[in-house]
Amino acid sequence: MKTDAGECRSRSLPESTKREIVQSGASTPGRAESSNLKGESHEDQRETQTQKTKRPLHSCPKRVTICMSAFTSKMVSVFPVEKEYARCVTALNRTGILTLLPKSESIGVVGIDGKEYPIPTQEQVVELFDHNKELVDRKVPQGFDRLELTPMAMPTPLLIDRMKAAILKHAAEGKICQTRRAASDPFIPVRVNAEKQVWIWDTLRQALDTDELVYFPQEYSTNHRGQTKLEVVNNGRICAVPGWSVGLVESLPMMPQQGEGKTLGGRRQLEIGFSPNEYFQTLQLEAYQGETGKTLEDFITSFLTHLETTNEVSNDVDDNNALWCLAEYLRVSYGDLVPTGRWHRSVGRARLDMHRSNNKLCTKNWGGSSTVRLLRK
Repeated sequence: MKTDAGECRSRSLPESTKREIVQSGASTPGRAESSNLKGESHEDQRETQTQKTKRPLHSCPKRVTICMSAFTSKMVSVFPVEKEYARCVTALNRTGILTLLPKSESIGVVGIDGKEYPIPTQEQVVELFDHNKELVDRKVPQGFDRLELTPMAMPTPLLIDRMKAAILKHAAEGKICQTRRAASDPFIPVRVNAEKQVWIWDTLRQALDTDELVYFPQEYSTNHRGQTKLEVVNNGRICAVPGWSVGLVESLPMMPQQGEGKTLGGRRQLEIGFSPNEYFQTLQLEAYQGETGKTLEDFITSFLTHLETTNEVSNDVDDNNALWCLAEYLRVSYGDLVPTGRWHRSVGRARLDMHRSNNKLCTKNWGGSSTVRLLRK
């Protein structure tokens, strides 16, 4: 069933989320960044957006049936698209990632190229599940049971700013705790550094959103055959909806330690303790087909989503849970570097830096994780 594109975007957002975006005065690019929808100068815009939220939701499937016959004797699983979509959108909104886009009159982000990139609608996500049916049917039984919407087009420094703000907000509310392995574990508060909530290595900072930082390399070398960020934004094999990666990830708060990974659907979970080069080789194996490593944008988005939904930090190095961002690479004079993301409990902040692709010193605390990215129709 075809609908007007703008109307479809408004309808697909959960009603509670749409109201929250309007009421919170989500910012728009340029001059609107310093104001909000409640200001008198934006009265007409507020009225227009409020009218949109009154439209009924499109009759989009709330769940998608996943065939699992290859692994579970013709059992059928149901993926909760509506619930997962609402979880992602609500978290992205609350952290200030989503803004009102004036040209398209929709919700989304402004990219590094200045263009508007509306967030995928729920209808689009359902269509992507259908288009990628074989991939989804194979990967969901392997443990990829969470939806992840990553704004790949968004400037990375701005994402980092949103990360800082979210950490400060949760600290002020007294709602920021260590990662729990299970829902039954007690909440243990973490301290937050008052001066710097996110530390980033200067070399990495200078490379952000430049062509020097390579995305999705075929190998960690000068023969990387990778892409620039802007190329990724427009690559339908990475961003199924322009500017947005629509992916499936594992709901694992902690990456398995060596020897503790489970085998699901013929695939063994990636475990802590290997170098980026070793993880890269593992992802070439048949059981891992359809998976890619993560980017810094994936790490930050996941960190923010987990913080907003659980009040917990992610990828704490003191839990041996720091993350290699395997889908990025930077060549410097002394080596081939891969970004990492982690929470540093002892100093109370997140840390973004890089290490050599053959690094074995960090392997006790670092691990690789992957994303199943749905492909564009």
